[in-house]
Amino acid sequence: MIRSAAMAAVLLSASAAFALPVPIAKAPRGQPVTLSGKVMRITDTDAFRLKDETGVVTVYVGPNDLPVEVGETVTVSGALEEGFPPEFIALGLRRADGREVTFRHDWG
Repeated sequence: MIRSAAMAAVLLSASAAFALPVPIAKAPRGQPVTLSGKVMRITDTDAFRLKDETGVVTVYVGPNDLPVEVGETVTVSGALEEGFPPEFIALGLRRADGREVTFRHDWG
């Protein structure tokens, strides 16, 4: 997981507001964006794989606990890292029932 100063600046300038989701395959790197899809797999205590009709991406919420379950449809706001493969750093998550969760990232 890349924790660059540039990514920190992007995340600090972005809010957890949910814009219109873009397809995963077309998500710009290093810019605030919203993605929506189905939770395919839990990969760690603070990460999961999100899939839409265009692709799959790992969503990182750490050091926060995961508020999702496999099979659940969610919307996440945050930014896609510049590395390969890119990881989506989530600032917020909206569950299908409308509940929202905000994430705090402390990379000191």
